[in-house]
Amino acid sequence: MSLSCSCDYDPDSVSWWYLCPSDINFTPLKTSKRKRCCSCKILININNSCLSFSRYRAARSDIEERIFGDEVRLSDWYLCESCGEIFLNLNVLEYCYYMGDDLRENLQDYWDLTGFNPAKYELKLLET
Repeated sequence: MSLSCSCDYDPDSVSWWYLCPSDINFTPLKTSKRKRCCSCKILININNSCLSFSRYRAARSDIEERIFGDEVRLSDWYLCESCGEIFLNLNVLEYCYYMGDDLRENLQDYWDLTGFNPAKYELKLLET
């Protein structure tokens, strides 16, 4: 289970990190090609709503540090609208998880931890 209540990590032990602004919102995908959701792996079409995350890693050599500074920019990662909603809801509850894991599994972990039963809230269709 990758869902956690603690966000403690050693910055020297991570291979990369992402930035999550406090005012993150869905925006249309404005790239030259479709991008894959880093969670569920579906393709996000151009102009579809998504969340975008800037990723960085530490410079690995003196040369990289001279060229890029302390941080080397990596390609952005994206979440589709469905996974983005899960991300935003877990984020507001201050849960931590590894970006790139399937957020649907993290949602199931949250339901297991809290005892939430989504079936209880499904709409029952009246048979006529």
